[in-house]
Amino acid sequence: MDNFKNMEPGIKDTAAFDSANKESKKKESRPVISAKAQTILEFLRNCTPYEADSIRGMVGYGTGKGDIGTIEATDMLAVNRFLNHGLTKENGTSSEAVMKHRQERAQKLMEAVKGFVDISQLCRISVALMKISSDFKAVEDARGHLQSQSVANVNRN
Repeated sequence: MDNFKNMEPGIKDTAAFDSANKESKKKESRPVISAKAQTILEFLRNCTPYEADSIRGMVGYGTGKGDIGTIEATDMLAVNRFLNHGLTKENGTSSEAVMKHRQERAQKLMEAVKGFVDISQLCRISVALMKISSDFKAVEDARGHLQSQSVANVNRN
């Protein structure tokens, strides 16, 4: 009996098509990544968690004309996540300890951003990061979500 007759309606024998597709896939090679894309990929691989999004958000703010209240919510979230990254109960649970950690991280973000903006934009970003890193509500939110070091390591895996 013919194989096509044994199959359910609408199902075709694709074995012949599969072998032709495999041959054509072998002949197609992935194009070489452009130098620009390679540079971007290398940059992204060297970023710490949340750093790339924070840089993008702060550069966008620095080159824009709005005030700190006009920073998009997703960019503000990325910056706050970057500022809070690595914060654990062992670092301290007081507002001062949390703010100190956030301000140290803000300084690292400033270092990362400075290659993408001019001096006036860097000053604008600096003022915004001072306000963001010391924002009372953000500091209290960070304090409320502190985890212990062992729990933080488990969550990274």
